[in-house]
Amino acid sequence: MQQLQKFFSTYTIHFLIVAVLIIASFPKMSVAADSKSKATTKRITVTFDRGQDIGQNFGSLFEMTNSDGSLVIGAGFQNAYNTRYRADRHALQFYIRPTSGKRSLTSEKLPRPNNLCGTYLYGRDEVVHSTYGGVKAWGPQSKSWKPEADHGGTNETMRVGGKLLSFGDSEVKYDGRTILSHPEKGSYRLFFYANGYLCFYHVNKGDGPYRPYVNDSDGFSKLYACPWTTDDSTVDLTKSIIFNLPIVGETTFAWGQLKNQIVTGSNIGGFYVFENKKWRMLLAPKLKVSYQLYSTMIFHDKLLMGQYPTGRIFQYDGSQITDLPGWPPKLKGVSGSSREAQTTVIYGGDIFVGVWPWGELWRYNPDSGSWAFTQRMFDHPTLSKEITHPYDVENRDGKVSNQWGQRVTSLITADESLFVSTSSKSPIKWYPSKFPFLAPKKWESYGSVHKLTMPGHKSSLVKWTEGSTTIEFTINNDEISITQDGKVIATMAINGALADKLKKMQTLKNIKWGQGIYGQFKGIAIKGVVLD
Repeated sequence: MQQLQKFFSTYTIHFLIVAVLIIASFPKMSVAADSKSKATTKRITVTFDRGQDIGQNFGSLFEMTNSDGSLVIGAGFQNAYNTRYRADRHALQFYIRPTSGKRSLTSEKLPRPNNLCGTYLYGRDEVVHSTYGGVKAWGPQSKSWKPEADHGGTNETMRVGGKLLSFGDSEVKYDGRTILSHPEKGSYRLFFYANGYLCFYHVNKGDGPYRPYVNDSDGFSKLYACPWTTDDSTVDLTKSIIFNLPIVGETTFAWGQLKNQIVTGSNIGGFYVFENKKWRMLLAPKLKVSYQLYSTMIFHDKLLMGQYPTGRIFQYDGSQITDLPGWPPKLKGVSGSSREAQTTVIYGGDIFVGVWPWGELWRYNPDSGSWAFTQRMFDHPTLSKEITHPYDVENRDGKVSNQWGQRVTSLITADESLFVSTSSKSPIKWYPSKFPFLAPKKWESYGSVHKLTMPGHKSSLVKWTEGSTTIEFTINNDEISITQDGKVIATMAINGALADKLKKMQTLKNIKWGQGIYGQFKGIAIKGVVLD
């Protein structure tokens, strides 16, 4: 019995010693875990009130850097317009951008949305839509295109407040109700709603050529700016501010807005500005001179505009237009003539530009100030300086000599990716007998859609709210979470070199609220805080 008691006594002492040692180790483990969490988890909270939605550019929410300046982190609402279609104003973009300019990128070719030699895309509510050959929506889960309702005309739609504004064939609807009907003469074209004004071109050209304006009976092109908000049941044309354009038949490829200005560049080279309830002409159109703007995009406090025939970006500061040499560079091995910067977008905090006629895609990093050639969206024909457009020689007897030039028609951000579409000059049907040089499958490069993905970008739909809303961005090591008013609206995992930088991030500095690459915040109020 004594030996048994001695055994249990010894066992108890050993047990207590081990237990104490284990318990003593708990605080050290907890502190280490907390220390790591505090060092790598950041919460960026911003509360803002957008005010009434009158088509304004909501702009930037914030921009900041990490302690060593190797990363820029920002968020905001992009405002861009690319040859007919406007970027989704209610889509929030969050980005983490390495200031070195070095990025990795993967490319995936998606199923074709149609059997034409071209398509144009637009994004709304984080869904990518294709418009030619019937309106279709991309299904990420099914990896297929699904037919949708056709709105007529350009099939362009946009959110204003919590409802849909749609632009059809010479008519406009809001929440399914017609607010502007077809005119008695001519047609209404290329609608744009911004800063509380519905703008459009009223064109009555007839069958005649482009010509100087004489009087309305001979034909006309007029610019309209009609005051309208969601409080109005219809557009009151008697309140319109109208500007007679110098050339009969003028329309546009791109609208834009910068602060309180609405701008448009016509297909004949005119550039017009609406501000303080007045239209003014900054550039006069010239019938025999090519000068066309195909895209616009707000970048900080400037408007970047894709131009033809230089293929470069032009900058507008609110008073003058400036050519930006080398924005983007010309691809080595091609002609420098008849180039067109058709599409522009901000993706991952960088600028992307698509250039005709060789289907070039370029990327610009704002920190290093460097351009990088991303890829050519076509793998044929071989590059040549001897011709201006691809297949100029093979198609020399064609009705449209440059029909097989190669467009990058759309650059659409959605979720973590950039959707890129292509086209010939116009999205026609391919006929083997007419265009045998594109047999058997070369024609399929026209009208293709590619999904490019680069670490450091997340798009998500932000719901419309009357009054203020709060968005919180949580960066935890290599994981990102975004909430709106406490509800998760997006999550993202980041891998590779960018993830390594995030894990080492200690503090955030150079914090700017309501300022950044998407322009100045244009709501009523904004306030933010960073919690380490």
